[in-house]
Amino acid sequence: MALPVTTQVVLGLAIAGAALYMISAGGSEGVLEYVYVDKFVDNQASYGGRVVKVHGVVVPGTVKQRIGAAGDYTFEVEKEGRRLPVHFTNMVPDTFAEGGEVVLTGELKAGVFESEEMAAKCPSKYEEQASADPSKPPGKR
Repeated sequence: MALPVTTQVVLGLAIAGAALYMISAGGSEGVLEYVYVDKFVDNQASYGGRVVKVHGVVVPGTVKQRIGAAGDYTFEVEKEGRRLPVHFTNMVPDTFAEGGEVVLTGELKAGVFESEEMAAKCPSKYEEQASADPSKPPGKR
């Protein structure tokens, strides 16, 4: 059974109005942009004053911890040859390592990415062992 045209118009306007309200009232509050280091470095001005998630690889040899301070680290992350200096002010995850991938949440301040939230990827969990028998199905190795 088809709805009368008047009912269809009223429903359409109600849905459109609700969608417009959600877009205008919600804005970008609560939504974090996820960006790779190379894109972030190339467009730093557009990220000023905004909290974002940045994904990159920890540059070997750049990790330093402030003496006597638990959870105060500086290091660099990179992707596609673009580097970003980071100041991390929390305890690093167990999987944090030089050369490892990280996703940092924070914002750019005076040319340094300030962060206190990090997720470090552990590639060994996801890479297959070289000695595995390829003739066996996954989970049966």
